[in-house]
Amino acid sequence: NLFCCLLFTALQILDRIEDVQELIFTKEPDLLRALLPVQTMHLTIIVAHLGTEEEVKKAVLALQQSKTKVEAILQGKDLNMTFHGIGQFNNQVIYVKMLEEDQKMLSRIAEAVEECFNEMNLDISGSKDFKPHLTFLKLSKAPRLKRRGFRKISLDLYKEYEDSYFGTEVFSQIDLCAMRKKKQESGYYYCECSINVSSRGMEESKEQ
Repeated sequence: NLFCCLLFTALQILDRIEDVQELIFTKEPDLLRALLPVQTMHLTIIVAHLGTEEEVKKAVLALQQSKTKVEAILQGKDLNMTFHGIGQFNNQVIYVKMLEEDQKMLSRIAEAVEECFNEMNLDISGSKDFKPHLTFLKLSKAPRLKRRGFRKISLDLYKEYEDSYFGTEVFSQIDLCAMRKKKQESGYYYCECSINVSSRGMEESKEQ
């Protein structure tokens, strides 16, 4: 019910994703409900199952404590995350791929955050192997389609962008978001806490 993620703000990436979504929609209007709004574009680091407010407070603390570890990994340098090409899971989830070399650094960051959550004995068993990807279409979001026999998303729908460059996002903050709470006005998830880890040393992590 909570997850740690990176919010995406690079307009180039978001515009590109909207282009792909539009193309898919023009070819297959039924898939409209399966498209994820670009305001919610994020990259999940870990998924946590927290039953009580007490556990949520612990998770906020765990994320704040991970800041030092994450900054030690970054060593004051920017982590540029470059996105190129489209991938899929079982032809049911379609996402933008992240360059392999940028993934290595992000995997180390994900491990550092995970360690802090484990130290607090929080349930993050829902986290799968870390594979950074930006999901923009999910068949499970439109269950009616499945009932109508829509089981796979054809490559033909997005072939033109299969090997396209989407852009670069500079890693700057990690958010702890709630899946079930009301979204913010911007359309992004409700945020329990954010830590700022950009090399520019912007304002300290802000509690919300």
